Amino acid sequence: MVAVSNLNSSFSTLGVGIQFIQQAERMGLFNLGDMMDVNLMKLKKHKEFSFTWYADMLDLLKEQGLLRQFQERQL
Repeated sequence: MVAVSNLNSSFSTLGVGIQFIQQAERMGLFNLGDMMDVNLMKLKKHKEFSFTWYADMLDLLKEQGLLRQFQERQL
């Protein structure tokens, strides 16, 4: 499990690209904690949402060991 301090880390410290970061910020997501708490149904309706970005988000969560927990929260 990821430490709470890691959930508050900015995306730039996690090595993700600037385009991903900018798109995330336009959707109100600034760190892993924001991603973990997001309402996926609302996120998908956001005008900035794309499935390409979402796939990158899932990859990031997987790299950080958070994918399973994210999926469970969305059930």
